[in-house]
Amino acid sequence: MWESIQSMCLHVVFILFTILIYQVFFNEREEKRKRIRSKFFLFMLIILIFTMSQPVYYFDIYKYDFKAVAIILSFLYGGKRAGFAAFLALLVIGAFTDQKLLILFGNYTVFCLLLLPVTSLYHRYRIKGKVILISLFYMMIPITRGIFLQIKGDNRQTLFELSSSLIILATLIAIIYLIENMNEQIEMKQELIRTEKMNVVSQLAASVAHEIRNPMTSVRGFMQLMQKEELTKEQQLYISISIEELDRAQEIINQYLALAKPQTNQYETIDLTSVIQQSIDVMHSYAILNSIQITQQVEPSLEIEGLKLEIQQVLINIIKNAIEAIKSEGEIWISAAKNSNGFISIKIKDNGVGLTEDQLKKLGSPYYSTKEKGTGLGLTVCHQIVKQMGGQIMIKSELKKGTCFTLNLPSKK
Repeated sequence: MWESIQSMCLHVVFILFTILIYQVFFNEREEKRKRIRSKFFLFMLIILIFTMSQPVYYFDIYKYDFKAVAIILSFLYGGKRAGFAAFLALLVIGAFTDQKLLILFGNYTVFCLLLLPVTSLYHRYRIKGKVILISLFYMMIPITRGIFLQIKGDNRQTLFELSSSLIILATLIAIIYLIENMNEQIEMKQELIRTEKMNVVSQLAASVAHEIRNPMTSVRGFMQLMQKEELTKEQQLYISISIEELDRAQEIINQYLALAKPQTNQYETIDLTSVIQQSIDVMHSYAILNSIQITQQVEPSLEIEGLKLEIQQVLINIIKNAIEAIKSEGEIWISAAKNSNGFISIKIKDNGVGLTEDQLKKLGSPYYSTKEKGTGLGLTVCHQIVKQMGGQIMIKSELKKGTCFTLNLPSKK
């Protein structure tokens, strides 16, 4: 038995070493990891090939390996496509490694189908919740197998089954911690880059905005006085266009000042359900003008701590962007509900033009906009407001299918 456990420990060393190599040399972002051609999927294949071609034998009869680890990781961090691709790879490797193919197919078909709901639940939790969820899921395998062995009266295999399962589970938990740590480092690096950009914008705003604002106010005042004079229709049109452009420039300056201004106001308890409804009401006429229907499903009595005007600014900005992304004859879905983790999740989804992966990466960065006359500051301000409230904005989009904004805000305690 000890020789078999030693062999399993060698498998553990190989798998952890493989994951460490991936972590050090191939720092992939989450969206890249979900591609079949990703480095992550390649490393899962390496683990599958090694563990299935070099199984651990117990009494020269029973055979154990770590293929379940590769399948679980493929589903959790590679997504459904990578998970089922790993399952197909498992069957191909099984055909060349003296596996009972029908039993392998039956067992892992059920295993993969059970993994689908677990995968969707997995990403809702923090690291401790993720470890508990996967531990409970994985322990179903040795428990059911142990019951089957006890019914057969095979006590010697039951003990090894328990020992090997604990080793495999410990390996799986260690890998989860490694990958989650890598994800956290990537997020911290992105946040650092974002913070540096914000500092540049803030410094520019503080030094320039006030200097530009005063002369623009004077120019606008003189334009309004000129409108009272007897002018031709063409001259009146030119002055109206000039005032509109000055107002647009004023709005840009206000956005710069919003970035530069530190948060000094005290947060208050906000009826978020009411604020969402008010924001929808504000944008309702704009949506009707563009033949767009807004569908809502908002839970009652949702409360957060923050500034009402700021959260309303965020909601109106995102809804306005959704309307402009559709242009005409589309639908926007707005939902809000409290999650089990103490956060309120607001989803604003449209069926507009969508975004490419490259556009999605840049969205929310200062000065970047997909609109012809956009400043690239609206979403930057939204991100900053939500971040100050202890929340997060997540964006998912598919070209020609639409975009979904998810605002996660801490609920009032």
